[in-house]
Formats: sequence, structure tokens, C-alpha cells
Amino acid sequence: MKKISLAIIFLFLSFCSYAQKYDWYLNGQVIKGFILKHNEYVGHLANSRPSAIELSLQQKLNGKREWESLYNKPLLSYGLSYYNLKNPKLGHLIVGSAAIDLPLKRTKNTGLYFRIGTGLVYSTNPYDRETNNQNNMISSALTVLLQTRLTCEIKLNDYIYLTPNLNVTHASNGALRAPNRGVNIVTANMGMSYKIKSQEEQDRQEITPVEKIPHQVYIMISGGQNTRTLQVRDPKPFFNIVLFGQKYINKKSDLGIGIDYSHSYSLKEQIATSWFRIYDDEEITDFKRLGLLIGHELKFGKLGIITQLGVYIYNPSKLSMPLYQRYGLRYQFHENIMAQISFKTHAATAEQVELGIGWRF
Repeated sequence: MKKISLAIIFLFLSFCSYAQKYDWYLNGQVIKGFILKHNEYVGHLANSRPSAIELSLQQKLNGKREWESLYNKPLLSYGLSYYNLKNPKLGHLIVGSAAIDLPLKRTKNTGLYFRIGTGLVYSTNPYDRETNNQNNMISSALTVLLQTRLTCEIKLNDYIYLTPNLNVTHASNGALRAPNRGVNIVTANMGMSYKIKSQEEQDRQEITPVEKIPHQVYIMISGGQNTRTLQVRDPKPFFNIVLFGQKYINKKSDLGIGIDYSHSYSLKEQIATSWFRIYDDEEITDFKRLGLLIGHELKFGKLGIITQLGVYIYNPSKLSMPLYQRYGLRYQFHENIMAQISFKTHAATAEQVELGIGWRF
């Protein structure tokens, strides 16, 4: 998890590496909601009404870079929040987050924003085989955050704004430890923003353009550790090799197709310990998988949000669903070199968190 933490922190520091002056706001939120029962195995935990508070710094982009103008000058938010899950089995959460709020509609005194966020979550009472074995939502102290939010901004004066919003927060360790059902919290929040610093007037400068690459092909090698079964509790290593081709659609989007090879030693251990094997006429030992991918990249300068849908064309064990998804962040360090952090999931079940390095041809 330390490597995951460093990767997330590094990728989001790229958002604030530009020296241009911006408007800065201090935002506070009072939060109330419920825990979503996203599968039958978490019903004994999804019965409380969590409450929380959040404090964040928000940076309003000014369009100096072309991608900022393309997204109508979004907000970047860096926050810290505290959740009381109102359930002793789940304990409390401390959340550090970074997010981008994309304007959907703006008028003179109002705005509607959609948030895409990530970060890290610390849990005070994760799963423990001896003392807390009913907590199958959160199985490690440190987990990864995914967050979406729909915010209505209402201007009261030049400095104060109301920010009521609806929010969905997901925390999961990406199957680094089992069990790993993850926790999903749906909340209605009431917030207020106060402008603490105004943009300094500067000489007019040319907008930094978005790079246009009609076609690109890259290879991505990623890896990490995960746990697929309670019978084998120690995380096992895995690695993936993805060959992917992308086509430029517009300044915001690329579409692509690729092929994905997966080599997971935790799947190998799951096959070896699965009780279903005693009913098989033919023993299966091959744990390798090969998938076909289609994908989309939403571009923010050198940073991209990736979504991919895959289908296995070679999966002898059949211990996974035939379809899988990948969600992640990719950052282009250099003309040819990129880094990536992503979740691989089968529907609502996370299989692994992947840290990768890629080469663009």
C-alpha cells in the first residue's frame, strides 16, 4: 500500500505543479448518509447512518492551459475528511482526497459541478480474524478512495458560496487483503466556500496548446500483489502486459483497442485450493489469462483518466467473470514514457490495484 500511496500522491501533485496564480477557496462540508448494501454479504454492516465533516482547499483554474478552457475552467480540490460510520465493527475513517470538479453548467450566480476524485482512506477498525471477523467490507487499515459528487454552487456574495451536493464514496484495498467487499457510502452534504485568495493580474500570455497525436501505440507493464481467497491469506504477486492502440477523437478523448495478458499467482493458489476441483473430470492447473480490451481516455493535459472494458478469450480456470473493467490514472512523464495506477474489477468486485510503467511508440 505504500507504493500505491506514493503513486496517487505523485499523480495528483502533477495537477498543482504549474506556477500560474489562481483563485483559492476554503470549503467546509457537513455530511450525512447511509452505507449501500451492494451485495448480499454486507447486509449485516449496511444498517447504519454515517456522519462526517470535510475541510478542503479549492483551486479555480483560469484557462491558461488549453485543457483548462476545454473543461470550462474546473476546480481542483484537496481535502481531508472524517467519517463516523456509526457501527463499532466498521469504526471510523480518515480520508485524504484530491479531485477535479468539472462544470456542467454555469450562470452568473450558480454553477453545477461533477466531481471525479481519488485518495487514501485510513480505517480505525479493519478486519481481524480474531477480534473483528465480521468486518468483511474493510480488510486493511489503508485503502484507496474513489469518489463522485454532484455539487450545486450558489453565490451569496463575492467571497461566500453555498455548496450543497450529493456524494458517493467508495473505499477498497483492491484485494490486497481478503475479505475485500469494499464500503460504499451515499451522502447528502451541505457546504460553504470562502474565497481566501484572488488571482493576481498578469500580462496576457498565449494559451499552452493541447498536443494532438492522431494515432499512438503503447505497451504497459504493471504489477502488484493481491489475495483472492481466505484459504491463502498472504498476498501473492501478479503482473500484466498490455499492448494498446489509441486513436485521437478530439482534444478531450482518445478511443482504443488492445490485448491484455494476466499472470496471477494468487489465482494459481485459488485454483489449487478450490473445493470445486473435486468435482472436475479434468484437473485444471493453467492460471494464465488473455483478454481483449476496448478503452477510453479522458485527457487533462499530461494526465488521463482511463476506462477499459475487457473480455477473456483465454481463461481455463473460469474462476473469474468473462467480463472485466479497468479504471485508472495515467501520467505522461515524457514523450515516450508514462506511469499508471489502476483498479481491475469484475463488476463490483475488485481484483487488484495495478502500478505500471509504459512506453509509447
